[in-house]
Amino acid sequence: MAAAGPEQPRLWQEAAALAGAVRGALGPRGGRALLLRPTGEALPTRDGRRLLQALSLEPPAARLMAARACSLRAATGDGAKSFVVLLAAVLGELRAAGGGGGLRRALRDFEARVLERAVARGLRRHVRPAPPGSLEPLLEPYLAGRLGPGERRCLARLCAEMCRRCAPAAAARPQVLRLLGRRFAELHAAVPGLPLASSRVLPGIVLRRDFAAYCPTDGELRALLVTEPLRPALAGPGVEFVVDSEGQYQASLRWIAQRTEALMKHLHSNNVKLLLSSVKQEEVVIYYAKLYGVSVVECLSSEEMALIGEITGVSPYAPYVDGEISETAAVTFCQPLLLVSKRCAHIGLSSACAFQPHCLILCGPVDGVNKQHAAAVQEAFTMLQQLLKTVHRREEWEAEGESQSRASDVCTWQSSATQKQLVIENTCNSNQVSECQLKALSDERERKVLDLDKSDLLVHNQKNDSTPVVVAHNTDTVSACECLHVGKGLEKTCCHVVPFKQEESCADIAQDYSNCLIEAGSVLPVGGYFEILLHYYIQDYAKQCQQSEVAIVSNMVADALLSIPKALYRTGERGGFTTFYLEAINLLRKNQPLPVNDEGLESVYCKYQLVVSVLHCVTELLSIDLVIGIRRPLQKIEDCDSEDDS
Repeated sequence: MAAAGPEQPRLWQEAAALAGAVRGALGPRGGRALLLRPTGEALPTRDGRRLLQALSLEPPAARLMAARACSLRAATGDGAKSFVVLLAAVLGELRAAGGGGGLRRALRDFEARVLERAVARGLRRHVRPAPPGSLEPLLEPYLAGRLGPGERRCLARLCAEMCRRCAPAAAARPQVLRLLGRRFAELHAAVPGLPLASSRVLPGIVLRRDFAAYCPTDGELRALLVTEPLRPALAGPGVEFVVDSEGQYQASLRWIAQRTEALMKHLHSNNVKLLLSSVKQEEVVIYYAKLYGVSVVECLSSEEMALIGEITGVSPYAPYVDGEISETAAVTFCQPLLLVSKRCAHIGLSSACAFQPHCLILCGPVDGVNKQHAAAVQEAFTMLQQLLKTVHRREEWEAEGESQSRASDVCTWQSSATQKQLVIENTCNSNQVSECQLKALSDERERKVLDLDKSDLLVHNQKNDSTPVVVAHNTDTVSACECLHVGKGLEKTCCHVVPFKQEESCADIAQDYSNCLIEAGSVLPVGGYFEILLHYYIQDYAKQCQQSEVAIVSNMVADALLSIPKALYRTGERGGFTTFYLEAINLLRKNQPLPVNDEGLESVYCKYQLVVSVLHCVTELLSIDLVIGIRRPLQKIEDCDSEDDS
């Protein structure tokens, strides 16, 4: 069955339905949805990925939207709900604008010619580096969008503690965060039936298996990794061993016992006191292990074996092939651990890499809540890993920047034909929108940006005319670090804005043309500041794209960005979205410090990737020309024709 590609009204309707399903759980003030599993278990959640997966979507376009939101979440650890809300807003703006083929193509030009410049020359002036050694200001607001107030504070403390213990040196943190995000399933143990406050970070790793043989020992010992049975075989592969009598059978057993005992004696003489096995060992192996004081943990998963090998740098040992023992892991302690009713093996390993092994014991009332907490913690490590990444500019823009930085005279931004070309070049095409349509769309955009009554705007503007809006306590330099309580030793910085001047020196332009678009560790206060700043600077750059479809797309994206702070301030707290928006814009226009809050920080890299991913998803949706419904699995078709067949 074949059908025509999805039309824009239908795309917007499906995106709006998805946004309506997740908007109520967006932000720290959002509520929870109650998911009912087929087993009858009820699970309250605010997790965007879980909400989207629970919808059981049928329309192909809606499934594509949800898949792209979950892909962004998997890559950055954040943004599934914001992705859907922003996607619905962009599609709504595109639908209102008519969305011709020219606008569709202008979406691709917008990212390189407006979005990147708005980030580099406007937004980047407000960001600051993340506070060194303090992760709670980043983790608490991140977890606030997924968990309750009491849960997020406890888990933020546990996440920060685990990061600091696993990476005592700050230089090792990127490598450690990658390992934590990739191996967190093996680096935590869930304990149902206990309150979250009972959770702990323990040194070493906890193996979810009991000791098959446990021999207490003091001091440092050696561990051996094995992936095959230690009981010697009577015959090699493909060789049949025939026993003709009871005597031969008993002799075979004695030979096996002697070989096993010799192996255990050999291990004992090499100070190997612990066997970590991925397979179940025979009873004769366990017997001689106890006899010679060797502890055994068997039936470990392949993931646990890989984690131990990655930490220690040790490869598995083949006892009757390798001969001498060459690779053993240093173990600082080895003891049983009782987690409620489950017996585990608690082992301390000496690391051969920057990662210092620690394990998180995660407690919760039931298994479902434990899984939610574990997923939130793992994605928090992914988010912290993204925070340390850098966004570079496009090569063609870097080349333009180099040519600009070599100039020696004073350049005028708005009067220079060369610099105008950087923004307007190749943005006009055969489907160019007329001036009348551009003006009509611009007027309509101005009417609906805030969705406010004219009376509200009039009252607020009259208030601004009489007294200036001052959100900070004073207009002097304000320390964002002090306002956020993230440490006393941080550099005094503040969210100042430097508006676009009519004339900029070539040194300023060269600085703007640096290779980095977003520096590693760049953060902004949470609460919609990223969206407001990007909205403001995109609109400013859109003014330089008059009579072009890129200008229309710029205004559409700028207006769509406001959908996220609108959802965050929907409750009317702190004056609601209207007050927040007007205060921020007035301060930007007056070159005054932006208002800061004590709710924490968020990664600029993750927010930028969210916007880019939404734009790519919109372009992908608009390029669909045909939807084919397949009712049965495709059969494999073999191409038997030769190249000579016509």
